[in-house]
Amino acid sequence: MKVGVVGLGLMGSGMARRLAGAGYELAVYNRSRQRAEPFSTIARIAASPRELAGWCDVVITVVTDFEAAKQVLLGPDGVAESKNRPIVADASTIAPAQSEYLAQELKKRGIEMLGMPVMGGPSAAEAGELTPMVAGGKGAFEKARAVIESLGKNVFYIGEKAGSANAVKLALNLNIALIATAVSEGITLARGSGIDPAVFVKILNSTYFKTGLSEKKGPKMVEGEFAPSFHLKNMLKDLELATATAQATGVAIPATSTVQQMFRAASNSGFSDQDYTAICAFLAKINGMAK
Repeated sequence: MKVGVVGLGLMGSGMARRLAGAGYELAVYNRSRQRAEPFSTIARIAASPRELAGWCDVVITVVTDFEAAKQVLLGPDGVAESKNRPIVADASTIAPAQSEYLAQELKKRGIEMLGMPVMGGPSAAEAGELTPMVAGGKGAFEKARAVIESLGKNVFYIGEKAGSANAVKLALNLNIALIATAVSEGITLARGSGIDPAVFVKILNSTYFKTGLSEKKGPKMVEGEFAPSFHLKNMLKDLELATATAQATGVAIPATSTVQQMFRAASNSGFSDQDYTAICAFLAKINGMAK
């Protein structure tokens, strides 16, 4: 199969390198061509999503938000304008209703779309260790399955209902945000009590209540290291999507609503381009602490 990747941010770049390493013929597109140039030795660089789609069997889109996804799929020179009809697997984190809209519009143009949000960061993408969640036609899923499994062996097919995988993705991301906030508040309380917060993290990670986040990111949070694997501004976007989806479905998620406001305040305070765990630095700032 010939595969295309549209969007070469942190996640898209990792996916593209993984697919090339897995032996797929690859094409890439990024709005800023400068970001695509490093892939010139392993992939075709397309001038537009339409050009990329004309060459590919499967197109993976992984862009920042719904407006960007709509542009690359349905806009001028978008995937839908190609005479070819590739399977689209959209890995963007967008709302369920937004994914459903894109799938319906592409279907009108004879293109099958799978919602394919993933769990895991850029390093997991490059290592083929993502956890893809897929919603859409079973036939399209089976056709694209080998490509999807090259990104991560733990693939979850949620069902045919468009948008259902995106609902699961938002539920997972709100968990991450709440865990990051809980660890951050523990660090803040320890520091405010005159205790080395590294001791708090070490004890936490010796207990049943540890998480992958507390183990991998907890020590960095204590040290004030927030190089982004997932930007705080993007986590804020996902929290906003989760609360909007909850409102649309009549579900109360009060803790998420509170944490959303904390991430909004952190973003407004200059932490938007840092890692999402910089919510810890925001709490230090509002409490007058050094870290």
